Amino acid sequence: MKETISRMELLESSSTSADALTLRNILMATDFSESSTRALNYALGIAARYAATLHLFHCIDPTPYNMGAPDAAQTASEAARRDMQRLESDLRSGGLAKNVNVKFQVEVAELPTILPDMVHDLDLGLIVVGTHGRTGWKKLALGSVAEIIVDHASCPVLVVGPYTDRNRLEQFGPESILVTYDASAHSKLAESYALSIARKYSSRLTVAHVLEEHAGRVLARVSQFEWRDSELRDTTLASNIPSLPQMPTEIGTQSDLILRVAEAAAADLIVLTVPVAHRFTNRFVSTNSYRLVCGAPCPVLTVRAE
Repeated sequence: MKETISRMELLESSSTSADALTLRNILMATDFSESSTRALNYALGIAARYAATLHLFHCIDPTPYNMGAPDAAQTASEAARRDMQRLESDLRSGGLAKNVNVKFQVEVAELPTILPDMVHDLDLGLIVVGTHGRTGWKKLALGSVAEIIVDHASCPVLVVGPYTDRNRLEQFGPESILVTYDASAHSKLAESYALSIARKYSSRLTVAHVLEEHAGRVLARVSQFEWRDSELRDTTLASNIPSLPQMPTEIGTQSDLILRVAEAAAADLIVLTVPVAHRFTNRFVSTNSYRLVCGAPCPVLTVRAE
């Protein structure tokens, strides 16, 4: 496998796939929390720009209610529907969804079980979800809906973390996009998404190829490109970025390295290629990918590798 994406490869990809991205249906998973509200603003903005239908969805896991009263899950469902009705009313009265076709749905089911069928039946091109960024015992006890969605959705997932403070993607479209992958994960779909968005908004595109060497050291090879007059032009990052120093392989090192590149590139969106067999979900420890989406200063778009 090649270690970097060349300028010519990007130009060839852009000519065939950069304008091919269409989003007809977007799912926004909400739990009515502050993190979901933050993610909803991104979902509304993306749906408006791509003229997509936005499906607001809340799922109630019946498992915690199995040992309670027989109608406990139904009571929770009715409460969730009232919350959804209030959310719908707020969106309409505030004019936040005036240019978006919004549909609302509440289900009592195990999310990993129903999600694959929902992606297929609704023809979803994107799922948007906020994350609380839980770690440690809180993560063990409460889990993470974002992790479940990334693990079980076949379509790309946009995760809005608790430290996301860059809202250009929400308001204007991204000025800077970071695409990151390693030797075990490469995705033409991820490149297609990044190139399409970069061309649509004339974004600066940074490609970070993260390599983990046998010596137990991690480094990233970084290239940067810009759109100028419909052509892709090479640029150079700050002098200390293209040759990042090797860092010891330890918990958090790879995610910290990516976050460091994202900060240097002032990324408004990170496109993260996730290996096919990779799983975010681990209630005892946080994976590198989970730490990345929780610590990123901008939304992270996860796309499965081929």
